[in-house]
Amino acid sequence: MKCTRLIILLILTTTISCFAQSISRVTSGIDLGTGYKDNALVPSVMFHQELSLNNFPWFRIGWGVRTWGYYANKTNLLPQSSQFSDDTLKFGRITSNGISFLAGASIRLWKLDIGANTDLFGLAFGARRSGLYTKSSLFEGEGAAYYNQYVSSTPSLENALPLVLDKQNGQSELFVRFWFTERIGLKAGYVHGRITYTSKVRLDNGQKRFSATYGVPFAALSFPISY
Repeated sequence: MKCTRLIILLILTTTISCFAQSISRVTSGIDLGTGYKDNALVPSVMFHQELSLNNFPWFRIGWGVRTWGYYANKTNLLPQSSQFSDDTLKFGRITSNGISFLAGASIRLWKLDIGANTDLFGLAFGARRSGLYTKSSLFEGEGAAYYNQYVSSTPSLENALPLVLDKQNGQSELFVRFWFTERIGLKAGYVHGRITYTSKVRLDNGQKRFSATYGVPFAALSFPISY
């Protein structure tokens, strides 16, 4: 997961020195696809718009809007901000949906787009679920009254920079998009994401947000948008 984060950050940070260049072309499109691994289904629809630069027509910077879902069975979420904590929220099922604003960068080589993108901020929604709150050590914290009890939780509503911040909902992508024709393409890659739920009550160390990261391969159909 750390390697994926570093690759995505490296691709995106190379765009900083290119903003001074003048814009020569704007392109837009929609990707419809899904990722899947270990009984986790991760569908998404992404609108994206890229700007190519006069001096570097093969290099593009862009932005977009992603709607996503995360549907999985048994899932354990941890209070990520406390590295010494051993408490866990265990869910038999998770269903979460979100919408995010993203930034990205890509390189055009022949009929290939090679790039990365990451969510900047977004909102998440989903059904209320009850997670079994467990703790393995003998030390009791402020959430002791809820040990081995089911705690009501929902997807954390407000989220920002899930690639670098704990306890956030959102996704990042590494991808390759191949254009079969001018009207349709196939996108394949890897999604690195984080799923986060907020408990109804404060538990040990005052924690309410519990999360876990995931990584899934994905494929999508791509369609350009003409104005």
